[in-house]
Amino acid sequence: MRWVLAASMALLAACGGGGGATSGGSPFGGLGTGSDGGAGSGGGTGTSTNSTTPVISVVMSSQTVTAGAPATVTAKVESATGAAIPGQVVGFVAESRRGMFSADSALTDANGLATVTVAPASNVSAGADKVIASVTVGTKTATASIGFQLTATNVTISSFASDIGTGTLDAYGQTALTVALAGATPGAPVSIAVSSSCVSKGKATLTPSTVTTSTGAATFTYRDNGCGATDRIDGLQASVAGTGAIASLQINLTAPTVASISFVSASPDQIFLKGSGFVENSNVTFQVRDPNGAGVPNQTVLLEPTTLAGGLLIDGGSVALSKQTDSEGKVLVRVNAGTVPTPVRIKATLQGSGISTVSSSLAIAVGLPSQNNFSLSQGTINIEGYNIDGTSNTYTIIASDRLGNPVPTGTAINFVSEGGQVQAIRFTEPFNGLSRAVANFQSASPRPSDGRITILAYALGEESFLDANGNNVFDSGEDYQDLGDVFLDRLMNGTYNAAEDQYISLSLAGADPCVDSVSGLLRLDASSPSRSFSERDAALRTCVSSWGRAYVRRAVETVLSTSSARPMYGTRLPAGAQTASTCPTGSSLIIGYRRDDTAIRATFYPLGSVSLTNMGKTGVISFFGSDANPVAFNPLPAGTKVTLTATDGLTVAVAGGSPVPSTSSPSGVAISYGFDDAAAEGTVTITFTTPSGFGTAISQHLVKGAGFGTPCP
Repeated sequence: MRWVLAASMALLAACGGGGGATSGGSPFGGLGTGSDGGAGSGGGTGTSTNSTTPVISVVMSSQTVTAGAPATVTAKVESATGAAIPGQVVGFVAESRRGMFSADSALTDANGLATVTVAPASNVSAGADKVIASVTVGTKTATASIGFQLTATNVTISSFASDIGTGTLDAYGQTALTVALAGATPGAPVSIAVSSSCVSKGKATLTPSTVTTSTGAATFTYRDNGCGATDRIDGLQASVAGTGAIASLQINLTAPTVASISFVSASPDQIFLKGSGFVENSNVTFQVRDPNGAGVPNQTVLLEPTTLAGGLLIDGGSVALSKQTDSEGKVLVRVNAGTVPTPVRIKATLQGSGISTVSSSLAIAVGLPSQNNFSLSQGTINIEGYNIDGTSNTYTIIASDRLGNPVPTGTAINFVSEGGQVQAIRFTEPFNGLSRAVANFQSASPRPSDGRITILAYALGEESFLDANGNNVFDSGEDYQDLGDVFLDRLMNGTYNAAEDQYISLSLAGADPCVDSVSGLLRLDASSPSRSFSERDAALRTCVSSWGRAYVRRAVETVLSTSSARPMYGTRLPAGAQTASTCPTGSSLIIGYRRDDTAIRATFYPLGSVSLTNMGKTGVISFFGSDANPVAFNPLPAGTKVTLTATDGLTVAVAGGSPVPSTSSPSGVAISYGFDDAAAEGTVTITFTTPSGFGTAISQHLVKGAGFGTPCP
């Protein structure tokens, strides 16, 4: 600060130092100014200018400064024409160092104003001093000064009292506090602050918290906000700014009465059966409240579950217990799930009052997916994937527990595929309050020759059982599923064959014989592949001789249809079939597999391989929309469109079967025809266009009258 003062004094000397007083012309409301750096004497304002810009003025909020009442110093910087100059650094110094600034410099704002506060450098500072403000704009410097009086602070607190005296304040009541001073100078402002332990806790208010007074006394309003629940006495302290003067006061508080007990929350609001492996406990919170809704601490609450179904407990072992509310009036109890899914209510009673409430929003669910409630579907059954890589499909699992409720979000579902590429693991996600998982697929190698691939999904869950007594727990003698190892059944015939089926090695395998369920509701089929009893190996035993945990599973078959079409009449030629040469022998194609893995075959006759004679003038021709798979009778890709053209004299239209639907077996296609009076025969050309745009055209000859050539059976 010494070098700032020296520099400022040098600048002051350079500007003339005369100090003559004038009246008017000040930007601070017409107060006195000086034109050469001297202090103005007219009303507490001094101004200095030189022959060019800048111009600086300075004003104080009070020319009497005490430790309890600092003064605000404001400097204004403007051009010679009176325009404010923002963004300029204004320096402030006290000529005799009796004053102390909040900062020794400040930046002018948009109005050209820079502001600091000045207070006595010490409590014993007295006399007069001068504020010198200086600014440099470019190469030009201007200064201004103003004098002020400092008064030493010898103020003490003579009394600090409440209007209730030594009495007790009612809960949520208020009282007036009065602070009286001694040694204060009449007219000299003093700042008084009052603090409170309850206010610091947010359980009481003081209005205002600080008062600046020139009368030697200050009044505050104290209001209790329930602090009496934890503190029977509030300690207050009054202090005078800039001095060591303090005084203390105690207010006796009244504890608020209890008005209610309320349920606050259950977190989480759904838990799962004991032993499920999912979240099995929830924290249930209540709050004891006073008439203003604030929590009341140190209250005894009795907590009881309204049901004990399945061995439900609270806090890990009790069926009822008492607890004390905390500083917020809250009490928490942990609910531990039993073995029965049920809504759960906890009754909370305030001891000795009869006030009680019951919780809500908590339920216990099964959690684990059950075999019978594990559903797999696919977006499209027959996709154009035999000749094309990258044809997409989707597989959706809807997983529910044994009561049909959604399994928890994040339940892992594994997917495996015989061919193509499928996403390996998907997690259940909420959808409209329900639960599902979707895996994406694309066609790729390998591709079985029959064009049919098996997609298998599995997850850790439990075997289904028939709950005869309604306790939601498996009891000896109740019928249940016996799930053996999971395997990828390539032929989808329900039989495990080590030579061709993919065994999935999981940790829950057993070594006991697998027992068939008595109820048809629980019997397994090819969609639930279980490596249990097999016609191939009667000694194959992979079950555990009791109901329990298992990998639930579902399988579906997807057809990788060819892009080429090979439509078939069926296993017989239509009536009136004739040929000019040799009758077709048909194609032997696979239509399924027996449990011993042998193929089931049938012979089909291709569309257009014979002429159709003795046709009526109008009629309908039907056939199967099958693809050109070399060994199997498969449908064309879903979405394949059928279009027709015909020779003159013959009118044709598609009567049904276009586009080809999502199906596992070839669907029927029907075309209507009509001859005009002059036509005796004609040819219809049937074009099959797949979703990829590949087209196959087949011609079928129709004869209205008697045929020719060799009739075919």
